[in-house]
Amino acid sequence: MNWFLKDSSDRDKKITHEDKQRIVAQFNKWSPQILAIPEVQTLVTFDQVITFFETDRPADFTVHKGVIIRQEDVEVQILGQVFLDQHNRIVCRKDGTPYGRQLVAKSLDKKLIDHFADRNLIVFKLTEKNFPSDGFNQDVFAQSGELLRDLLKLPQVIPVMTYEEAIKYFVSARPNDPRIKRVALLRKPHPQGYHLTQMFIDKNNEPVCDSAGKPYGRQLVARQLDEELWEFFGEKDLIILQ
Repeated sequence: MNWFLKDSSDRDKKITHEDKQRIVAQFNKWSPQILAIPEVQTLVTFDQVITFFETDRPADFTVHKGVIIRQEDVEVQILGQVFLDQHNRIVCRKDGTPYGRQLVAKSLDKKLIDHFADRNLIVFKLTEKNFPSDGFNQDVFAQSGELLRDLLKLPQVIPVMTYEEAIKYFVSARPNDPRIKRVALLRKPHPQGYHLTQMFIDKNNEPVCDSAGKPYGRQLVARQLDEELWEFFGEKDLIILQ
């Protein structure tokens, strides 16, 4: 995990006690708008929470740190993960909703418990990240993160996603909108498998929205991908079709 520096909650003097109180208060205020993993996790490990900061880091140059907030209940622990800028403010999308997630765990592994110690908030300073120079890919990922995010309605979970089913959806569900020129399929890691987003994009590689401003498409979680779809993705996480 050399993508991260060491836990900075004690060493980063810029994180004050007042900062921590403000971050927790803001998290509590915005929690209804932050993605919630529906299943109670039996065990959450240190590596899992660190991996989330890597795989779900938004394409936003203001992101400097990742923070984990712990809130203990009678039998479970609620963990919140959000991103901070250089001024220790929670980083949000353009509409004001914060990037991040929250999940419920029955227990934490020893490494994560040791990092928390007697605290309920730990901060990790992220290394500088060079975002892709290919504006096409970056724009599509950013738009999907901002537009296809009905955070209070969790994606459908299916056992397996096939190449045939993905293509079939694009054909059968294509809206009658002349702005649509291409389709995009995005893949992201998810605790239950893969978070897939299918959307219809225009000539400028931006998601096409209906009259209410909602993008055409769908998102779902697949526990597995069939061999044909897996090979079609290869080492990429974005597929664009004309």
